[in-house]
Amino acid sequence: MRRFFKSTRFKAFVLVICALLVGAILASVSSSASSPFTSIVSVAFSPLQKLSGAIADRFEWFTSSFARVSTYKNENEQLRDKIADYEKKLADYDEMKHKISAYEEMLEVKEENPELKLCRAEIIGTDSADVFSSLIIDKGSSDGIAVNDPVVSGNYVVGIIKKVNPTYSVAQSILNPAVNISAIESETRETAYVTAATEQSLQGKCIMAGLERTTDIAPGGIVLTSGIGGVYPKGLILGTVTQVCDSDYDLTSYAVITPGAKIDELEDIFVITDFKGQGVEQIERED
Repeated sequence: MRRFFKSTRFKAFVLVICALLVGAILASVSSSASSPFTSIVSVAFSPLQKLSGAIADRFEWFTSSFARVSTYKNENEQLRDKIADYEKKLADYDEMKHKISAYEEMLEVKEENPELKLCRAEIIGTDSADVFSSLIIDKGSSDGIAVNDPVVSGNYVVGIIKKVNPTYSVAQSILNPAVNISAIESETRETAYVTAATEQSLQGKCIMAGLERTTDIAPGGIVLTSGIGGVYPKGLILGTVTQVCDSDYDLTSYAVITPGAKIDELEDIFVITDFKGQGVEQIERED
């Protein structure tokens, strides 16, 4: 057997078989459009080609998604800017409407009292040391404001200037017991003075004190400035009578008054820097 495998006949047989195999391979390759190397490479790298194609598709999707996100982000930023701009315009509109309303109210007062000189001011804070609603405003002596100038909101009395600096002032409201205003009730024409007692002040009210026990003043009456004393012009509204009580300390009565000006809701006010008769009584006393 060993001799057979080593024989020339066996070797010739193997060569013939190899030749036939090579021929078959060449025949099959010759019918293909590509070379054997190309076919082998194609078969070997086909999975990688598919993977790279998938990666390319995913990358393209990611790139387009990122572009869309960037676009949405830019559009959102633009919308936020527009909303902020609209909100500012709306705030400016509300502020302007508020100012116009305040000026319209003061115009009515001005028409009735053409000699009044007014200075508009904004309330920028309150005096923390005063529990009776002292207001800090953004106008001072450089704007012509002086101590004892009346403070009003429309036709309603707010209080009086008690401290002045070049750029700001402090006003005591009519809820402060230190403030005293000569007053008259519009229907009965009874006169007295309006001030604030601690009990009523803490409830946001003041009183018309010094009335006779036989007073005809009743709830619903309107209390005005009388003009006596030269501190306030005549005819400004102090408030409305809500109750009439007898004093526990003497034989007088007093009327509880709800101020016309909502002190804790005010944003701006007017200071009356000059009016006909201002300070007249003080001058007469000095003479």
